Amino acid sequence: MTGFSAFLGKELTEIRRTWRIWVIPGMLVFFGVTSPILAALTPALVRSMATSQPGLVIQLPPPTAHDAYVQFIKSLDQLVLIAIIITGAGVVSGERSSGTAMLALTKPLSRGAFVVTKILSQTTLLVAATALGTAVCLAMTALIFTGAGRAHLVTAVALWLVYAVLLIVVMTLFSAAFHSRGAAAGAGLGFYFLTLILGAWGPAARYSFLGLVLATQKALVFESQPLGWQLTTAAVAIGVGVMVAVWVFERQEL
Repeated sequence: MTGFSAFLGKELTEIRRTWRIWVIPGMLVFFGVTSPILAALTPALVRSMATSQPGLVIQLPPPTAHDAYVQFIKSLDQLVLIAIIITGAGVVSGERSSGTAMLALTKPLSRGAFVVTKILSQTTLLVAATALGTAVCLAMTALIFTGAGRAHLVTAVALWLVYAVLLIVVMTLFSAAFHSRGAAAGAGLGFYFLTLILGAWGPAARYSFLGLVLATQKALVFESQPLGWQLTTAAVAIGVGVMVAVWVFERQEL
């Protein structure tokens, strides 16, 4: 892991000074602001649409803080995860195609440190952005709704974050394995949709990280659920994914 600390500092500085500081954090803050507003306005919007249809009556319960949290998690599960896939597709392949990877590796920097630093810098950005977006969502929900609890949203976001970190590792692996950014993105989308499909199968959801998406949704309603298998397999998958990404990159031609 030669050159790990110096290269990590370079990566974090680069994040602060480039477009990457705005994409994922910007999305999370945007959804944190808009999710409670959208939840509050949805019944009125539906009723206004119903008035254009004579004889059509639609009755919806009053919106609650839970609706705001569901909207926020839905945005994380769909749009933010896809953004992680797209931005992560070029984390290694982009630097390799531009020649900056070769330039960095001519310094006292090992290939293992290069890959691990990429994963750690992305994870740091995601954790900080998720904390900020969740805090904004909680604050906006408290302003709009009364009796807004916090624990269930924090738990759901924490479970989502475990899967998101795993996706970062997987995308770094694909980016190291494929020279094309598009190929890495395609493989990442395939992995994402495959996990969604397999996660609907009961045994896979109970005994592997594939159940994390469903567990995130259950956490919003305080549904009691054992999470040992999901969290353990996710941790193992993250560790194995890091090692495989390093192994693959060490055998790639720059």
